[in-house]
Amino acid sequence: MIIAMKRKLLLIIYILCCAVAEVRAGDGDTLFVAGEDTPARAGTVSAECERRGLSKVLASVLGFFSPEPDSNYIESQKYNFTAMAQMTNTDDHFVLTGEKENSITFSPQRKTKVGPFFGWRWLFFGYTFNLNNLDIGHSDIDINTSIYTPAVGIDLLYRKMGGGYKIREFSLEGIGKIDTFNGLSTNSLDIDIFSLNLYYALSSRRYSHQAVFNQTNRQIRSAGSWIVGTGYNQCRVTMDWVGFHDELRQKLPTPDVSKEYNDSALFFKSLSYRSLPLTVGYGYNLAFGKNWSAGLQLLASLSYIWSKGDAYDDRVFIDSILKDFSFSNFTFDGTIRLGVVWNNSRWFAGANAIYHTYHYHQSHLEANNIFGTINFYVGFNFWRR
Repeated sequence: MIIAMKRKLLLIIYILCCAVAEVRAGDGDTLFVAGEDTPARAGTVSAECERRGLSKVLASVLGFFSPEPDSNYIESQKYNFTAMAQMTNTDDHFVLTGEKENSITFSPQRKTKVGPFFGWRWLFFGYTFNLNNLDIGHSDIDINTSIYTPAVGIDLLYRKMGGGYKIREFSLEGIGKIDTFNGLSTNSLDIDIFSLNLYYALSSRRYSHQAVFNQTNRQIRSAGSWIVGTGYNQCRVTMDWVGFHDELRQKLPTPDVSKEYNDSALFFKSLSYRSLPLTVGYGYNLAFGKNWSAGLQLLASLSYIWSKGDAYDDRVFIDSILKDFSFSNFTFDGTIRLGVVWNNSRWFAGANAIYHTYHYHQSHLEANNIFGTINFYVGFNFWRR
């Protein structure tokens, strides 16, 4: 009887152990059961779950950047690669305004650049040659590029302009505009701008910014979309006021008259601005004829900016030393894009214009920069998918 009880006890212990083993196996632990290759099977199941989880993550990311388009509105790209030739014209204005509303407007000579581009689906690579200055070793740097996926757009701008600016308008309180200085070249101004902006089209299944601004698909039926975004902007302005007043003095019949053109609020060695924008806007594409589309985007940004300025310390032009100033504030910036394109899926041609505005201000000084490009292009797609 004792032996029978021991057998029952061992049987109960065995059943409990098997039950615990099943629970642990369900949690993903590997077990060994005589006659079965359980560790290998559990490992295979675990690897399969990891692959499925990774696939879901990748599918979600791809769906965010490239949602499936509505074929009634958008015709997807049928080719893998694109070759294109483009001509770009630049337009640039920089305005400094002091507390007395004295202002100076600078802009460099407009540049015309041409070059080849090569594209693979979302990405375009190319190089343009400045027809106004074929010196490859020129110190100025001007990079302005965009990346468009079906839903997401990325604008990257980097400009380092070290000279070649001209005075377009010179205005003083009580005197007004002084035409004497119009067209005067100056090498005293240096501007360094970096801008990275990202934005997302909320209705990208029906609205395609690629159709007008990237030519990688076609808008076959009119549609629009709200657009939201953010980014990071940085601007540094350096001014050599001693050299600048020497340049002004050469244009005046009487050198002493240049003292009348001093606005102490404008004097600084350098100004550095940084901003974080929150962007909201709307875009609309009009499919107005066979193979034709026209697009317009209007984006407004509420930017939080912070900066530091180094006050100019030179008693040649001012009687007192200005204190260093710093500020943090909100400001409004904007971006406008418009374009028109003819695209029959294989060949395409068109034009677009993209303008950005950057506004920085504090109690007695404002700096505004308006920069834009106007592009004309022609190209074709090849290597059908």
